[in-house]
Amino acid sequence: MRKALDMSERGRKAAVLARFFRQQPDRISALWRRMVLAAPDSDASQGAPTQLDNLVEPFIRELGRTLAGEESSPWSRTRAVLRLSPHRGARSLYDEFAALRRCLVDASEVLGGGDWERECINRAVDEAVDSAVALLQRMKDPRADGPRVPFGGLVVEYFERPSRTRRVTPDTGDGRTAMH
Repeated sequence: MRKALDMSERGRKAAVLARFFRQQPDRISALWRRMVLAAPDSDASQGAPTQLDNLVEPFIRELGRTLAGEESSPWSRTRAVLRLSPHRGARSLYDEFAALRRCLVDASEVLGGGDWERECINRAVDEAVDSAVALLQRMKDPRADGPRVPFGGLVVEYFERPSRTRRVTPDTGDGRTAMH
């Protein structure tokens, strides 16, 4: 009898977590953005947009569907834009996905998720990381292998240009006189 109660309790907690991921992905994505922006060595902390910003909420929503019993990969079902920056490289992707994984696992623990939910989250994020890095490598080298799990959205290459600020040294002048 006790085992049956444990199974129904686990099922109830899994349903709560799945519903939260499906209906309120914005709460987890807001936490993820704060984590990424707070990281001192991240590109986002220096004002550059994150590569995963547009797809975090749809991915979390699809992960909720997986926790509710959907069989296919949440990464393949995610309909969003993945911005890849060859300039930033794979390290930036790894950092952003690591922050997302931490947020998802923390939310799972707070909402009573167990080992099965943590395993689903880790598997989904691993598929997403592997796919995004493979797409980035393929962008650099068309002969590279494609991703094992295809991304369901649109992949774009994000070009970053260094800012061009005009520096004028005081001794050369720029044709204008200073007035005091």
